[in-house]
Amino acid sequence: MMMNSNDPSISSRDVAVSVSGLVVDYGKLRAVDNISFEARAGQVTVVIGPNGAGKTSAIEVCAGVRRATSGTVRVLGLDPQFDRRRLNTQMSVMLQDGGVYPGAKVMEVTRHYCNLYGNKTDAAELLTSVDLMAKQKSSWRRLSGGEKQRLSLALALAAKPNVAFLDEPTSGVDIFGRDLIRALVRRLATEGCAVILATHELDEAQRVADHVLMFNRGSLIADAPLSELRARSGGDQNLEEIFRAAIETSAKETRR
Repeated sequence: MMMNSNDPSISSRDVAVSVSGLVVDYGKLRAVDNISFEARAGQVTVVIGPNGAGKTSAIEVCAGVRRATSGTVRVLGLDPQFDRRRLNTQMSVMLQDGGVYPGAKVMEVTRHYCNLYGNKTDAAELLTSVDLMAKQKSSWRRLSGGEKQRLSLALALAAKPNVAFLDEPTSGVDIFGRDLIRALVRRLATEGCAVILATHELDEAQRVADHVLMFNRGSLIADAPLSELRARSGGDQNLEEIFRAAIETSAKETRR
């Protein structure tokens, strides 16, 4: 249901996002320091790291909403800056700021997004998938934080994307909403979408991740399948324990 049929060449496990030598500077501050990674179709690539580690900056560059200082980024083989129009029908973006007009009604804004893509996505089906049909006449400003997150996800899925960038999709969401979002994320991957998901919630990350990217101080300190990271630790550590150990190792190496 979710996958975009506009590009039949994209199949499960193809490289959907390729990043090489990415640098992002804000004046004298280097937010992302020469990182490279790939994200594949049919997988959930989870991006984790402390505040200010460079996660959001990297995702914004990949999504085409921020320019890189240097480096190369390709999404479905295209440049997210210069080929944005071609990518718009195949890529969805859910950033931390939903960007919805406060007075917009839930059903109206969902229909608007569905019409933008012209791929016959059904607004009622989308709202049902995020359990918001009961709020269809409510305005954005009257939604709870968790409901806003679920609506933002629905709007991102209106594209039926081949690539989905999701930044903190479960932030402020209750346990039942997290279950729902987790199921949708896994469903996207099962249908062949490349999902790149940034989160601070490591328990959530462990539940959905196929592949893990760990950021710290603008650098990439781990890039591996979750199963491999767990195997390296003996198989008995959870993602939070693995992450803490990686941060500690990175700090020791920096002090040398």
